Amino acid sequence: MGVTIHYRGKLRSPTDVLSLTDELVDICKSAGWQYQVLDFTKPETVDEPFSGITFQPHPKCEPVWMLFNGRGELAHPFGYKSEDGGPPWSFTKTQFAGVEAHKAICHLFRYLEKQWFERFEVNDETSFWTTEEEQDLLEKFSYLDHALNAFTEEFGALPPTQNETLEDRVAGILQRFWERRKPPGWKPSGAGEV
Repeated sequence: MGVTIHYRGKLRSPTDVLSLTDELVDICKSAGWQYQVLDFTKPETVDEPFSGITFQPHPKCEPVWMLFNGRGELAHPFGYKSEDGGPPWSFTKTQFAGVEAHKAICHLFRYLEKQWFERFEVNDETSFWTTEEEQDLLEKFSYLDHALNAFTEEFGALPPTQNETLEDRVAGILQRFWERRKPPGWKPSGAGEV
């Protein structure tokens, strides 16, 4: 559980990897972000060679991976393949880094999309990428923070009942939380239909 940004794309030219990486190094230095340039282009080191940069806009943010294979497609060492045959998806979790880190990544992605990418897709679990609504973003972060805290407290406070599996216990906690507090933007099925 937690806010995650999923992204994938392909550069206009595979040879842009070095220039893009150099630009991201400059951005990371200017912003004071931790970063590491990676080059796994020797075939004996990995199944598919890739190079680029990974960086963290906040210490509690998962790294943002801007690594590219030889075709100029984003690659991620732990990414997942797309079902539509497109490039694999990369991802970064921003939940524990907060709203400002999440916004910074989205704004950076918008800039990079315009500067470097032939195609670039983002699936932002908060919808900030598509709406740019800061209030909605704040509400979604707040909701998930509350949900994580409530889950942790209830899981530690309530002893398991006899014959209750871990799966049943977790499902019960989540159901009770859902009944007390619906997620922001939630509408019952059929809502708004005429």
